[in-house]
Order: sequence, then structure tokens, then C-alpha cells
Amino acid sequence: MCLLLMLSFICLFSDLVSLKLNQKTMNLIREAKVARLATVDHKLHPYVVPVVFVFHQKSFFIPLDEKTKTVNPRKLKRVKNIEKNPNVTLLIDKYQNDWKKLFFLMIHGKAKVIDGNSKVMDKIHKLLILKYPQYKKIGIGNSCIKIEPTKVSFWSNS
Repeated sequence: MCLLLMLSFICLFSDLVSLKLNQKTMNLIREAKVARLATVDHKLHPYVVPVVFVFHQKSFFIPLDEKTKTVNPRKLKRVKNIEKNPNVTLLIDKYQNDWKKLFFLMIHGKAKVIDGNSKVMDKIHKLLILKYPQYKKIGIGNSCIKIEPTKVSFWSNS
């Protein structure tokens, strides 16, 4: 009984190299407003921050925006960590009081910071403004973190 219950709760897949995401997973990605980005610093300590994101052409994009920060976006700890170690994890989850509706999507990948004006950045800016209308009032910035997934794990309690 316990084993059957555990098996019914877990649904893992790791075919993201070809990015064959099903429609339910794509909807979860599209609807999620926040994720957690995990990086590792030079002492191998984990560092996790909440982030906004969009998904485009098989990659996740996290803006280095113009919200109030204590340092220049290029000097953020997450950026410095990525420059030293590009291995990251992006966790998208949703808590529900009805635990039958719990889920998470864990994306492991390689990250890099991309800068400047390009067709890709223009598209990312448009997607970010569409998903987060707040960006109409504050600047998105000219840089973002791009995550190219290497492995995805999905868990749902339904």
C-alpha cells in the first residue's frame, strides 16, 4: 500500500535534452509567476533567491532588472556565482492547501549572463512585459540569465 502510494505521487522525467515537455508541464511553466534560482558560491555554499522568469526556445530567462538593489545587477551574488560555476537549479512550485494539487518542477541546467540588444533579448523583454505588467513601469534591464536545461524532474501529487 505504501509503495503504491509513493509511486502514485511521483512522476519524474528527464528527457529535457530534447525538451519533450507535455502540455500540463508547459502550462505550469507558463502560469508560474515565481521560481527559486539556486547557485553555488566559490566555497560551495548554496545560494537561493526568488526570481521571475520566462521560457522561450527551450531556455529559461531571468531578467537582471532595474528593481531596487543594493549593487549593480552585474555584481549580484547569483551573477558572480554563475560566472564561476554555471551549474544551476531552477525550482518552480506551487503550494496548495489541498495537498492533492501540490507540484514542483526542478530544472537543472547551465546558466550564463547574456547582454545587449538582439532579437532574442527583444523577444524576452516582450514576454516578460506580457507575463509581468509591472515591467511597463520599471526597467527590465539589458541583461538576463539564460538557463539551458540539462535535466528536468517533475513531481505532482495528483
